[in-house]
Amino acid sequence: MQSMTGYGKARYNQDGISLEIEIKSINGRYLDLKISSPRELSFYEHTIRTKIGHILPRGSMEVKINYHDSREPEIQIDSARLKKYHDVLRTALDDVGIDESIPLQLLLADTDIIYIPNNLDEDTLLLRSLNETLEHAIDRIMESLNAEGVQIKAEFETSITKIQDALAHIETHIEPYKKELLQRLMQRIAELLDAANMENMEQRLMQEAAIYVDKYDVQEEISRLKSHLQRFSQTIQLESKEVGKTLNFILQEMHREANTLGSKFELIQTFDDILIIKDEIEKCREMSQNVC
Repeated sequence: MQSMTGYGKARYNQDGISLEIEIKSINGRYLDLKISSPRELSFYEHTIRTKIGHILPRGSMEVKINYHDSREPEIQIDSARLKKYHDVLRTALDDVGIDESIPLQLLLADTDIIYIPNNLDEDTLLLRSLNETLEHAIDRIMESLNAEGVQIKAEFETSITKIQDALAHIETHIEPYKKELLQRLMQRIAELLDAANMENMEQRLMQEAAIYVDKYDVQEEISRLKSHLQRFSQTIQLESKEVGKTLNFILQEMHREANTLGSKFELIQTFDDILIIKDEIEKCREMSQNVC
């Protein structure tokens, strides 16, 4: 099991290249990846999205890259632009009848004439350092995601045990409750029959009483809850990266059964058990939102 909440950071500082890649992740219904990097490294964003998409199918992630290159830059001159700039200035001087040389510093004042080629996507040293740093950052966040997943799984297992214990205690009160309910109903019906002096109604009323008591039989709800618990327990053992949606669906079904159980089985001896079941299911539902 893997959480969607994690953090990882890696640094690279050698060969004149300084890099820091930081990855943060929180829960989300879909994969939402935001990348903050220097403009000159925009070519690398596709690689980041590809690699991140392989480790986390959903979640809100933020990748931040800090970059500094202290290597000697490869400075070039745009000769064609320089000559054209010179020709334009020469023509302008001739037009106004000024015969003087054009200072070189004036020609080089155009920032587009002297430039550093933007070919970082072909820089093998930079690409190697980016890949290495990204892989280390991914390793760190994976450790974080897995460690969080272990904690969530342990919480799930604790909740399962609490729900199972509560159901076991409720089951011990089902038959006594039904008998008590039937006895109270029969007594009340007998009183009504005596008061109304009605004939040939006793058998029919007893049948209706039995049907009424049967409505309060919660064995079916308990059986379904146990089945959902078993499936839930099996699902949290899976190594799949996408179990969060399955867990959430199972917990929705458990929540429905718990509500029905609580409405049908109103017994003071099991009131705390019903609360425990509902509380633990709700706790698991909140945690499942953070499971990948």
